Amino acid sequence: MSELYNWKDLERDIGAVLAKAADNRSVVEGVTPLLKQLLSREDLIPAEYRSPLPHKYAQYLLYKPKDESFSVIAFVWGPGQVAPVHDHLVWGLVGVYQGAVVEKRYRREDRGEWAEPRYALRQVGEVTARRGDISFVYPPDYDIHGVANPFDDIAITVHIYGTDIGKQPRHIHDVATGDLRDVITRHDNEAPVYAS
Repeated sequence: MSELYNWKDLERDIGAVLAKAADNRSVVEGVTPLLKQLLSREDLIPAEYRSPLPHKYAQYLLYKPKDESFSVIAFVWGPGQVAPVHDHLVWGLVGVYQGAVVEKRYRREDRGEWAEPRYALRQVGEVTARRGDISFVYPPDYDIHGVANPFDDIAITVHIYGTDIGKQPRHIHDVATGDLRDVITRHDNEAPVYAS
């Protein structure tokens, strides 16, 4: 990343947002312009981290501070690759760096203690996001989505989460049944691309 705005600057600026934000919405609003700045950098993602894996999208950790108060990840989506419907249980932002993806948003609704199934997932939105577009997630009401690349070209999304998402316990949701299962989606690189 350019010397004009480096990872330590990003760490300082996100730290300032976190220090004054009253809630997840405030964090997302404060971090959005910082993600826009990252998305504009042609040198953000080295060439060796711009290819999807053959069997699934790639999840490359770009940067995290030592206290793991946030992480920056590049997701690389091959044509037809899909992330199942999932939650995050932490605030996050998703920006499109290259190509386009389709995001479907869901809300989990409790149908009552004796209902079968107990929970239902209702789709509440769908958007095709292209280069420069930014969306967000945070619990409880804006946390469940699915992302896919139904297009012929590789897509790259850059995510900033309020923890190291590669260690974060969360859930994959079954839209048909309302059931969920625990998951941790580990990074596909052992160490961050950029050292803190």
